[in-house]
Amino acid sequence: MLYIDAKILVRAPWFRAGRAAALAGGVLLTTGAQAQLTLLPSGPQIGTHVGNLVNNGSFETGGPGSTVRFWATGTGATPFGVPPGWTSSGGPSNYASWGRDGGPGPRIRSSDILPHGGNALYFGNGQSATLSSAPVFNASGEVTLSSPPMTSAPFALPVVLTQSVATHLAPAASYVLSFWISGESSGFATAPGTDGIFGLRVTNTQLGDPQRYFVVPGGGPSFGASHRFEFSFTPINPSLPVTLEFTNWGHFSLGAFGFAGTTELVLDDVIVNPVPTPGACGALALAGLAAAGRRRRGRWSTGR
Repeated sequence: MLYIDAKILVRAPWFRAGRAAALAGGVLLTTGAQAQLTLLPSGPQIGTHVGNLVNNGSFETGGPGSTVRFWATGTGATPFGVPPGWTSSGGPSNYASWGRDGGPGPRIRSSDILPHGGNALYFGNGQSATLSSAPVFNASGEVTLSSPPMTSAPFALPVVLTQSVATHLAPAASYVLSFWISGESSGFATAPGTDGIFGLRVTNTQLGDPQRYFVVPGGGPSFGASHRFEFSFTPINPSLPVTLEFTNWGHFSLGAFGFAGTTELVLDDVIVNPVPTPGACGALALAGLAAAGRRRRGRWSTGR
């Protein structure tokens, strides 16, 4: 497993300003041929609960609260229930759970503390996942794989969560996707896990609807106990919705690459917001770049 560490780069003011520029760049994409799903650099949270187009994005509606419920269709485990607004799938042996357990918290499966409300989803699917070659964990949190992950019996199917988001009913030049992730056992430094991998597909944003891969934080030094991913996207066909799809194959067995089994996905606080008009977002980008320039000039003038 290879880590590309660029924490100093990510903390640089000019790199943070690029977050605003990337967001503005997404807004300028107005034709299907230019549509894209752009991972934004880490920074202050952009997604807001006000105007969220995702139905039950924090899994609070119908949530079991201080207990757990199994949610991935296909399991024989009980009690069972899929969070309203979402659809699910998995194999008969999956044990994906919804709610919270343990503490201090709220947490689920010893994750980091949940960011919003008292319910989250754990994508439990056993020691079933394998890779044909070592993954590359990039500093952005995106993971490079040479081939798709595989699962094995008895967990022969991945755990998948989906929702169709009605972006076509809230027209905008661009949108922000925001969600929080953690990993099983990542919230306790005494027993952190190894960083894992999950899949993300956002349909109607990239030609062919490709699946991309991202890190599940295991509590170690590279990605910590949790992370918020944010993206800018423009639908290819603005008259159609986009579908969010989160996939977990299970704990990856990476012994062949010199690493222990990985953690598994915990998901919470999923948000999709329309972005303001191109002029407003362009001004945001310019303001960010100007502020970065002022900070650089100030350091140069003082000799730092």
